[in-house]
Amino acid sequence: MLEIHETLSGDLGWDDVSLYAVVDDLLWSDRLGVTPADEIWPDGRILYAECVVSDGGEVVGLGRLVWDMHIEGAVPTIHDLCLRPKYRTPFVIDTMESVLIDYYAEEAAGGEVVLGYDGREIDISERVERLRDLALGYAEQRVI
Repeated sequence: MLEIHETLSGDLGWDDVSLYAVVDDLLWSDRLGVTPADEIWPDGRILYAECVVSDGGEVVGLGRLVWDMHIEGAVPTIHDLCLRPKYRTPFVIDTMESVLIDYYAEEAAGGEVVLGYDGREIDISERVERLRDLALGYAEQRVI
């Protein structure tokens, strides 16, 4: 069964060295999108969200959402989206992007537009507004 784990909030139960090795392998061999594998992480880049996808005990995917706040006009971006070929379905990819965007939308310091892993613009203003309302104690109305 596939599971998505948010990595920035705590212990995932994996050995850090083993997880690093798997993530490094994913970055070099299973990256989707246009991020070069040898890109240097610049000063001023903020990692807002990161997740790994597992199938049982095996890590099969990785995704990050970053914002290069040091670059004027930079848009938060789904970065380093990696997934083993067997798992590259639209559902899994969309779910990974959605999870990363939801974590980012809690603060949305870089704006309410995010670039997807493939460069498309994603308007997240409704998510940001919904999360602000929930934080203020406004309950979402449910239609039955």
